[in-house]
Amino acid sequence: MAKVILLRGRPGVGKTTISNRLGSDLNIPIIRKDDFYDVIANYNEDHEQRNKVSYGILYRLLQTNACSNVQYILDFPFNKEQEMRNFTHWLENHNYVLKSILCICSDEKIWADRFNIRKLNPLPNQLITDFDKLKNYYKDLSIRPMGGELVVDTIESVDSILDKVVAYLQ
Repeated sequence: MAKVILLRGRPGVGKTTISNRLGSDLNIPIIRKDDFYDVIANYNEDHEQRNKVSYGILYRLLQTNACSNVQYILDFPFNKEQEMRNFTHWLENHNYVLKSILCICSDEKIWADRFNIRKLNPLPNQLITDFDKLKNYYKDLSIRPMGGELVVDTIESVDSILDKVVAYLQ
């Protein structure tokens, strides 16, 4: 049975840092929304369309490989509860096992510092590079965990987080 390890959460919480280490340590390929988005940005200026196409590519890749006994690490935000429910249902219908990890950053100063670094050289997918603008955009920075989902706080060391993630995946 195919398996998806999803790292999700708000922008700047550390999904990419964790997915890079996890992919390297476990030798599992990473599929990242931002990779799709940044390429699409070269051809389409509309943010909503770029997002829609990025998610469409994800679903198509997963559908194509559903019959394989593959594992993927997904670095996709899935910020909205309904989106996450729909994705979970879709995976179940396509015989995928989902192990979801919600990444949070409980220290707003650390989180804001990450945005200040982004501001220096933002990628096309990094439309918001100011933490106050992020707070205004989302209104509520928290995301409610789904049932059975591991929550990791990225104020902890990457090694500590990876220990928790690996234990959760077993």
